Amino acid sequence: GEVQTQKQSKAKWNLDFGMDYLINAEKRAGLNCRRKVFNVCFDNNDIVESDHLCCDSSQSLGCKRCCVSQPSICCDIHNPDHFDFLDTIISKPPPLPQRSRLPKFQMTGSDFTLQTTLNNWHEQKAISVYGWAHLNNFGATIIMPNAILDHIIDSAHHRKIQTVQDLKRETGWTDAEKFGDDVLVIVRAHAPTPFATNPLRPLTAVPHPIGGSSTRKNKCSTCRQEGHN
Repeated sequence: GEVQTQKQSKAKWNLDFGMDYLINAEKRAGLNCRRKVFNVCFDNNDIVESDHLCCDSSQSLGCKRCCVSQPSICCDIHNPDHFDFLDTIISKPPPLPQRSRLPKFQMTGSDFTLQTTLNNWHEQKAISVYGWAHLNNFGATIIMPNAILDHIIDSAHHRKIQTVQDLKRETGWTDAEKFGDDVLVIVRAHAPTPFATNPLRPLTAVPHPIGGSSTRKNKCSTCRQEGHN
């Protein structure tokens, strides 16, 4: 029962014989033609000969509608120029900028307020852009996935979102350029940037006299001259 099911789930999935030969026709010995794969798999070579000669005896070649004609274009292996329009070039998207690694934290009252405000904006924006029916059928995630909304709260708690570029980098939200300004207004209202502090002035050393430090000399109490008491 259960053991057999586990073995079946771990069994390697084998590609169908015909599909394998169709994909790799140019690599299989004796094929080198995709049309030949169809002829073999569907027994096209065993089809009964056409009766087009009996259909229209007035024509030497028989009925043109019933005659099985050979196509002038075989396949992309023999006639590659006729299939150029099917080539698809998918450009590799640029790598996303690396976002910040945020440590875990305990949400505070301002974080919960930001969450509530973003959820309300989430739903109202979905209604204003797509209508109430889309909100009812698909939810507010049609504007922004819930995972991105949660990450906005985390990033705002650590003061990582100050601009639309920050929002796009930290969350990877594809609509950051479109709706990012609205989100920034909410973030700045509930997670304001910390106050900038003026740097302390560097301590300047007091210059000493050129002749070095002056020391007080003893003076005579009688003649008031230096050098003796």
